[in-house]
Amino acid sequence: MSAAEQRDIVRNPNLIDDHDIPYYGSININNHPNQDLLIQKRRASSMYSSQAKNLHLASTSIKDGQYQPIDTDIKTEIKMLFSSAIPLMITFLLQFSLTISSVFFVGNIGSNELAAVSLSNLLANISSFGLIEGIASSLSTLCPQAYGRKDYKLVGLHSVRCFFMLMILYIPIFIFWNWGAYPLLATVITEVEPCILAAEYLRILVWSVPGFIVFEVLKLYLQAQGIFHASTIVLLVCAPLNFIITYFLVWNETYGIGFKGAPLAVVITNTLMALSLLFYATFINGYQCWCGWSWDVFRNWSKALKLAGPGVIMIEAEWLAFEIISFASSRFGTEALAAQSIITTICITVYQIPFSISVAGSTRIAWFIGSDSKRAAMTSLRAVIIVAIIFGIGTGILLASDREYICGFFSTDEKVVKLAAKVLTIAAVYQIPDCLACVLGGVLRGQGRQYIGGYLNLFSYYVLALPVAFFFGFYLEFELFGLWVGLMVALCFVSSCELYFVINCDWDKIIKDSLDEDLEDMDNLRQILENDGNNSSSRSVFSDDNESISLRPSRSVASLIDHNILSPSINTTLVIPDIPPQLPI
Repeated sequence: MSAAEQRDIVRNPNLIDDHDIPYYGSININNHPNQDLLIQKRRASSMYSSQAKNLHLASTSIKDGQYQPIDTDIKTEIKMLFSSAIPLMITFLLQFSLTISSVFFVGNIGSNELAAVSLSNLLANISSFGLIEGIASSLSTLCPQAYGRKDYKLVGLHSVRCFFMLMILYIPIFIFWNWGAYPLLATVITEVEPCILAAEYLRILVWSVPGFIVFEVLKLYLQAQGIFHASTIVLLVCAPLNFIITYFLVWNETYGIGFKGAPLAVVITNTLMALSLLFYATFINGYQCWCGWSWDVFRNWSKALKLAGPGVIMIEAEWLAFEIISFASSRFGTEALAAQSIITTICITVYQIPFSISVAGSTRIAWFIGSDSKRAAMTSLRAVIIVAIIFGIGTGILLASDREYICGFFSTDEKVVKLAAKVLTIAAVYQIPDCLACVLGGVLRGQGRQYIGGYLNLFSYYVLALPVAFFFGFYLEFELFGLWVGLMVALCFVSSCELYFVINCDWDKIIKDSLDEDLEDMDNLRQILENDGNNSSSRSVFSDDNESISLRPSRSVASLIDHNILSPSINTTLVIPDIPPQLPI
């Protein structure tokens, strides 16, 4: 592409054809890459990328011969947050419905079976699903930042590494659920029958974990590319199908197997979800960041592990604290336990709103960090905070004004409904700090500072929340109402501290750390090539536009298979002349 053609494109980007976009990313392994030059080349390529423009991630101007950082405003960021968060809300609500489905069908078999499902879900969340989501949360930092740097193959590499980490974790989970679940439950629960049934449930449910791992990793892999709707499409099909499968396996008089049919339905559904999302990423969209198979996936796990630890603490600390509160509520009688179940279900459902904003916001901020766009990241942060406060106020007003009506959906017992409605006022009040804590926790993940959220959650829930909850609940005899006062104290503390840390963060250092990771990855690649005796003068480190590589395959199934499964054999050593860092206009 000539300099004249490049100038025309800058003046009129509509002239560009995606098929003509140049491919950048080959480095000379004998020279250390220049970081500023890499940034300039990536900003240049973003100006020609339809995907970058659609996501508002393209550089829009040149000043003094230098491509400028991404420019954005509050209105644009709020619009992008909503467009990304809405499909995520649907995704998380549908995913939550899978748990409700099992409880609904098994609950009509008997009280022991219902108790067993509740115990199984509790143990499964703490010992498996929480750990998996915590470790996978490292991808919320690594993948979007790599995508923002235009280091697309590294997005896939991080995802594959995380997959293998989680599959290694699956080994002790498999052993514990098969042989350790019953002894543990029997030491805590006095009733024998629910413990036996819960152990049987987990022995079947353990086969659903690989599907859950694949689905979670692929979901984050696609979200990092701005593909938020893929998991929604999959769940729009699989969630209703799960309802049908559960009915068929639990209640059907001819083929139903009763209680054991519920976990089997989860196994089938999780497997279908994983295969469906894998099919989407392979044949429809998202394959552009596939890294190929190599021994690189087993190297350099330290960065992911460093982020995974705090991610696990953030999730497990909060989940376990809520479970302790649920156990404590049983001391106040059956009505209090039933009311606690109602409030928890309502709060978890409402929580999907700020959580979806959290994921969308953390992804955008990580993109801006990776693209060295400090002002855009700060603007996006302000938009995230504004949206969180608006949703917090809105959901709080809704819960407070219609609390008895909402609680009436879950029970016909007037005493239970009144107690739940009374306690729901506390849940309504803490919606603003809850939304802020959730969303700002996502911002910390996008910045790669999960450790702050982990420490805050540990302190707030176990030093503040539980002591305050037990003091109000038992000593002052506020009972269930007092327990939720403790949770409100924790959320107010967490949200205030997280707000302080994200507002006063050192954006320059955060961006530098992200860009240094890019150079470190290139140095690791150089070392691997030298150790392998590869004398090639260049090697592709990143492809430049996930929709617009000049050698991209056709849309035929055969070529897509070749591109994804056999990608190491194509387009790996081609060097195309670089665009000069200074483009005269």
